[in-house]
Amino acid sequence: MLLFVLSWALLAQDLDVVLNGRSRPGTTILDQIENPQERQAFLDLYREADPIARRTKATQFLRLYPTSWLLAQVTEAAARASFDLGDSTTGLSYARQSLELYPENPLLLATVAAVRANRREPVEAQHQARATLEALGKFQPPANMTDREWQPVQQRLRSTALRVLGETAVSSPIALRPPDQKSAYAGSDSCRPCHAALFASWSQTGMAKMLRPADPAAVMADFTKLGTFSEFGQLVAKGFAKDGRLFVDLKRARPGPAMTTWDRYPIDYFIGSKWQQAYATKAPDGDLHVIPLQYNRLEKSWLNYWRKIDPPGSERVDVGEFHRLRDVTSYQQNCAPCHTSQLQPKGFLEAGVNCEMCHGPSAEHARGAAPAFKFQQADNRRYVQVCAQCHAQSAIRTPQGFPPQYQRRPYAEFSRKAFYRDGRFRETTFIVEAFERSQCFQQGTASCGSCHDPHPSNAASNPTSLKYLDQPDRMCTQCHDARYSARSHTQHTAPEASRCVSCHMPKIMNSLLFKARTHQIDDRPNAEMTLRFGAVESPNACLDCHPTQNAAWLRDQLKARWAKAASPSRSTPPAPR
Repeated sequence: MLLFVLSWALLAQDLDVVLNGRSRPGTTILDQIENPQERQAFLDLYREADPIARRTKATQFLRLYPTSWLLAQVTEAAARASFDLGDSTTGLSYARQSLELYPENPLLLATVAAVRANRREPVEAQHQARATLEALGKFQPPANMTDREWQPVQQRLRSTALRVLGETAVSSPIALRPPDQKSAYAGSDSCRPCHAALFASWSQTGMAKMLRPADPAAVMADFTKLGTFSEFGQLVAKGFAKDGRLFVDLKRARPGPAMTTWDRYPIDYFIGSKWQQAYATKAPDGDLHVIPLQYNRLEKSWLNYWRKIDPPGSERVDVGEFHRLRDVTSYQQNCAPCHTSQLQPKGFLEAGVNCEMCHGPSAEHARGAAPAFKFQQADNRRYVQVCAQCHAQSAIRTPQGFPPQYQRRPYAEFSRKAFYRDGRFRETTFIVEAFERSQCFQQGTASCGSCHDPHPSNAASNPTSLKYLDQPDRMCTQCHDARYSARSHTQHTAPEASRCVSCHMPKIMNSLLFKARTHQIDDRPNAEMTLRFGAVESPNACLDCHPTQNAAWLRDQLKARWAKAASPSRSTPPAPR
């Protein structure tokens, strides 16, 4: 019962913010449940101690609210109640449903490992035990527990997993590295003499241009058209160029009924260079503040970025309040960890994502020593760890040395808008988290570098830095047998429909104003999930290409396909090499 209660951390963290040790979830998932009867039914279940009554209430909840945001918690409750009643078969069925929605739950993983071990199912038990240890090493304690409360629970979970594995010791959870001194870094210019070609190609990438001093020649937007931007029927901004500099005037919120005040801000820095560009101004104290109005190249229009990504009630969406230059608009606090290099208490050593953000402090290497970190010698987990310092929304960015080993905020504590109802990640800020769920990462050797080149020679025409831009299937066939890309497997003739990524990496992740491919790269069309939650909350690669069809049609098509594939007259599909 103790673990059952502790596993429900129902606080929720907003998205698109830089997480640090102080930023804890501020709302609750229950706040996002609109139906009051659904909320009350969950609370009744949550408070129930008797396992028979608890399982009954759980099954009733699932019958009444089959598409609830709380399905992972409710099926976990049903699983634990079943285990308490000695019904391991039913418990494992409910546990499978819960872990399908939230597979990183160490409290349930450890319980399932113990149950399967008792059932003499060693392969499954050890798989769950290893997943338990990985989650315990990666994630912070639940938000509803202090470190002191979490320690004995964590130790019980770890001991359970170790007993299942037949081991007595395991590596410790992530520990912070001491921050490197400024003198340990040489700056990207020091790389140019020996790595001229790589330096030149990196200089043209989006990473190099994450932040750069304002240059009218590199501006993406037409500032003269900013004067047409309005909100709620009111013009709120003007833009212009003067003496080689760019300026923005923002209309201040009215202090009185007949007063209008405009504040002028010089544009000192550009942020971004591919799909969107933001603009920062330097405050009198030297801090940079990000103007809420940004330009989107795809839409060819200005937009209020904060209003687009923030939840209702956000302090920074109001253009008329920008003049207050508060923490919520501070570049240093909200953007700098991923848009600049070698962050300092005030400022940074270099604008943009430089060489040493990925390759580590290199002052000694520039003087002739061997490099401190080599991607060629790193396994896939250590490789992805470097990329995750910016591409994992859940990473808690605390000052430390290289490579940073950031702990994660438990995924269950994020706002529901981070996920689809079927459990998959919805937002591209969770792109590493999605990738780490892939079997290619978990059981294989796939890393970000398997498909991406961070400094390609064709950056202008290859904004996603793909290794094989014109031959996308090569990214899969470098590990999987080439027959997987043949028509016998894809059962499609059209080039795009027969691509590996079309089925296994559908464009379902939100990237502001466009859809990006999911990086849970073994994703497969799941008709049952789409039937349950609908195409909006469980998008499906097949229905993306066949929009006039429905989930019932998809189910029949997939059944026919699997029956055909299982026919004895057909050879067994080749396994990954």
